[in-house]
Amino acid sequence: MLRSIYEYLGGFDWLEISRMAGLSIAVVVGQIAIYVYVRKLFQKKINPFIASRSHEDFKGIKFRNYMLLTPARLLHISLFFSKLSMYVILIFSFYISITLLFGIYPGTRSFAFTLLYGVLDPFLSIIKSFIAYIPNLLRIIVIVAVTHYFVKCLKFISKEVGAGRIIIQGFYPDWAQATFNLLRFLSYAFMVVLIFPLLPDSDSAVFRGVSVFLGVLFSLGSTTIISNLVAGMVLTYMRSFKLGDRVKVGEVLGDVVEKTPFAVRIKTSKKEVVTVPNGALLSSNVVNYSTSGDERSGVILYMPVTVSYDVPLRDAIELITKAALKTENVLDNPAPFVLVKNLGNVATELELNIYTHEPEKQPRIFSDMNGNIRSLFEQNGINMVTPVFGRVFLENTSNPQ
Repeated sequence: MLRSIYEYLGGFDWLEISRMAGLSIAVVVGQIAIYVYVRKLFQKKINPFIASRSHEDFKGIKFRNYMLLTPARLLHISLFFSKLSMYVILIFSFYISITLLFGIYPGTRSFAFTLLYGVLDPFLSIIKSFIAYIPNLLRIIVIVAVTHYFVKCLKFISKEVGAGRIIIQGFYPDWAQATFNLLRFLSYAFMVVLIFPLLPDSDSAVFRGVSVFLGVLFSLGSTTIISNLVAGMVLTYMRSFKLGDRVKVGEVLGDVVEKTPFAVRIKTSKKEVVTVPNGALLSSNVVNYSTSGDERSGVILYMPVTVSYDVPLRDAIELITKAALKTENVLDNPAPFVLVKNLGNVATELELNIYTHEPEKQPRIFSDMNGNIRSLFEQNGINMVTPVFGRVFLENTSNPQ
């Protein structure tokens, strides 16, 4: 029996067994050492270094006036990635150690090769695909770079044209920004068209299906947006108005305070801000009072005044004109004039027309003018029929007198 056991054990290569055992111990000890060293490196060196530099390097990330990421949040994110990196290194080292342990023994060596190539094959495949994709990648980089600098050149030219330093015959400076936005959009759209066929698997069924799905969503959900955007471009090139102009759109009368690609904001005399979509502006009649008058005569404002038949017409017209001239922001040259609009059943309906360079102050002008008319009539002993003050109108008309 003892002889049989001795002969069985004698068939083993004890030197090889000792070598494999020693290598196994070395791998285990090495893995423990790597684990201890990596944890100490991150906990004692890297993390304290990140925390110490946070006050100098982490200033936060702002978008306009909104703080997207505070310095404390950036520090928290940096420590998170530091911890994630430590775990990645430890997991990778543990994986290598397991592969080495299985590779030491002949019976498990095939499993070790399976583990090794199970990780290496995807990486090798990625590397080969990346090398094969390098020519297309270089083409994409060139296309993006050319588009980027082309847009920068357009931006510079638009600024110069908008500032009046570059003059293009028949091209107005207020068209510069809108034209730049349009050309920039077209440039980037053309860039996407050129890059799309160069993307990996761009001709696959899945890629085409996603593209068609996104196109359908965009077309169905953006009809109003696109119509307003196009209307905004049309209004810009029509030069219907600019910022600060007093305009009337439907029942809205006020000053243009903001123009966006999709809507225009108008501030009324009551300080109400009305948002009008560009599509509604394009389909409506827009009256611009700021560009209606010339530099000398300005804009005509007019209002109705009703006077009883027992008041001599000449006297009434003289007093109304005098009251208009006493009103602030009313021009005396050209002088105000009065039109006889209608002979009613109980009174004569007159229309007072005045010239002004300040049409945006029309509520105050008409308020003061009404007060002056009533005061002068009372001073001259004239009883007025209760005036019928209609809606204030502004219109650029020539003096018929």
